[in-house]
Amino acid sequence: MVGAMVGGGVATLLHWDFVSLPGLAAGVAMGVLINGILVFRLRFDREVGPDELGLHAMVDLGALTWLLAWAGGLENPLSVAYSFHVMLGALLIGRQGGLRATVASVLCMALLYGLERFGWLPTDPLTQPPRLLWVASLALLLLGVGYFALVLASRLREQGVMARQEREQAERNLRLLTDALDALQVGLEVRGHDGQMQLRNPFAARLATKVGPEDWDRIQSGDGHLVVKGDEGTERLIDVLAVKPSDDARARLYVDRTEERMVQQRHFMLERLATLGRALQAIAHELNTPLTTMQTLAKDMKAALADAPLDEAVRADVDESVDLIIDESRRCRTLTQSLLQTAHQRPGKMTDETLHQVIEKALRLVGQKLDPERRDVALGVGLDVRLTVDADRVLQILMNLVQNALKACEDLPRDRAPYVQVSAEARPGRLVVRIKDNGPGLPDRVKEHLFEPFVTTREDGEGTGLGLYTSHRIAHELGGGLELFSEPGQGTEAVLSLPGPG
Repeated sequence: MVGAMVGGGVATLLHWDFVSLPGLAAGVAMGVLINGILVFRLRFDREVGPDELGLHAMVDLGALTWLLAWAGGLENPLSVAYSFHVMLGALLIGRQGGLRATVASVLCMALLYGLERFGWLPTDPLTQPPRLLWVASLALLLLGVGYFALVLASRLREQGVMARQEREQAERNLRLLTDALDALQVGLEVRGHDGQMQLRNPFAARLATKVGPEDWDRIQSGDGHLVVKGDEGTERLIDVLAVKPSDDARARLYVDRTEERMVQQRHFMLERLATLGRALQAIAHELNTPLTTMQTLAKDMKAALADAPLDEAVRADVDESVDLIIDESRRCRTLTQSLLQTAHQRPGKMTDETLHQVIEKALRLVGQKLDPERRDVALGVGLDVRLTVDADRVLQILMNLVQNALKACEDLPRDRAPYVQVSAEARPGRLVVRIKDNGPGLPDRVKEHLFEPFVTTREDGEGTGLGLYTSHRIAHELGGGLELFSEPGQGTEAVLSLPGPG
């Protein structure tokens, strides 16, 4: 509109009779009015969108066509201004806006050509444009093209900066994602449609070195699971999930489910132990009465046999057997009463028995007499040390360990005599008991789950898998510890440590 008014002033000064000043004034007034209405509407209505920009461009094209019709028609060199609308449409709206502006400009030019051809122009057609008008049109074209080139370059530079920032942000997000997945023990692989690797996080890369080709071929068709050796030598369970992020890419997630499975197994084990505990409490309640009766009858039997005419050797043997029945009945009652109590016995309870006496008792109860001619059990020295903890609980541990050692030696070849050695040593504030056998040793599947409940080496159905678990728990409750050392073909050594006199 400003350019039209300037042009009208120049035409008046140079006496260009092909320009109609009333027509220009009417066109300027119409353009200003319509643009003012659009601006007022957009200011209070909503944001500018493609539809509003297209309507504005149509108004400007109509105003330009009106002005050219009153200034010589299509022959006027200022008709080059149609190209500005094409560039504006492309910059503001994009490819679709440029196409629309081109079609609208061609239609407007065709309208002017038709008016000129049929003699319907409101002014005479311009046959010989003034040179100044050519210069002005060329300058206007250069300024317009230069302006649009600067705008386009600025936009390209801004888009390049934004693309670089987005790429850097995407790389940071990708590093954060891969690090988080690696910390969560989750592997990620992304391959293109041609099978080329596009992305692999560290966990997936480490996993690839531990999986054989046949396993990879098995999981390529879809989901599945893998069992691999972890860094610590234990087996790890890996779930494989196939995903398709796009049509030209395939991805797989490798999720380490080992800890989850262990937690599930632990919960299942706790449920079994709770059930077992309730069952033991019920059994202990039922056994308490007959054990009391057995202990009472054994004492009556001992009193009745005191006056009986028996040989001294027979009397000694009978007295020893009756004493064992009384002591074991008492110990069983103590165990049943402890099962019925809600709190454990406190370790550190003083006793009158020595470690040597407890070991001898354990060996007698499992059926092994201390016969020097039988070399299947040997007692070391340093055992005459008074215990500072509950002797009955120590006896329970030793009986379990000696039974396990003797059981391990049952299937030895004939050229290897079974041998179990029990020894002890006293250290400052600590007693250490060692029980070693010359059996076949513990299998690897058992060594990985030592001291877990329901784990046993016996395949005959006799073992419950609770002996080592119970012994380990009691040892810790007494303030000590229990360890097992075993090598294939070299036997097993159990080391029990207990609090001792300082």
